[in-house]
Amino acid sequence: MRRSSLAALFLAVVAGVVTAADKPVVNSPVPAATPKATNAQVVAYYFHGSIRCETCQKIEKQAREAIERRFPVEVTEKRLVFKPVNYDKPENAHFLKNYKLPCPSLVVVRQKGGKDEKWRLLDKTWEHVENPIKFNEYVEGEVEKLLREVE
Repeated sequence: MRRSSLAALFLAVVAGVVTAADKPVVNSPVPAATPKATNAQVVAYYFHGSIRCETCQKIEKQAREAIERRFPVEVTEKRLVFKPVNYDKPENAHFLKNYKLPCPSLVVVRQKGGKDEKWRLLDKTWEHVENPIKFNEYVEGEVEKLLREVE
């Protein structure tokens, strides 16, 4: 094929005029992958005060890492959110009563339409903090239970 013919063919293909069957191309965009549309989600709150001990900080770090490592898809799709919250701030003080917090605590909450449906205080985080395997199994297991109920 001559150079001018090739150029004309190339331009026709790029312009969408010619296909393999010599028919016009209909540009149909490929739909982008979208996360599951749901108004239900699980929130893993780590509640703490303004003054924090080393163990409190360790529990928050380990919980966040366990959740992000075990549930990356759910986190990306915002079906699972990790939120540290300082309950010493006046706007957050209500959480102390809402979840009956005895001390800095991890609470896993199933929400629908922004309203709490069910929640669990993970009170064994303090017990397992020095054993990362038990800690991760405990946190992941409790989060998994609520996630299954959302889906």
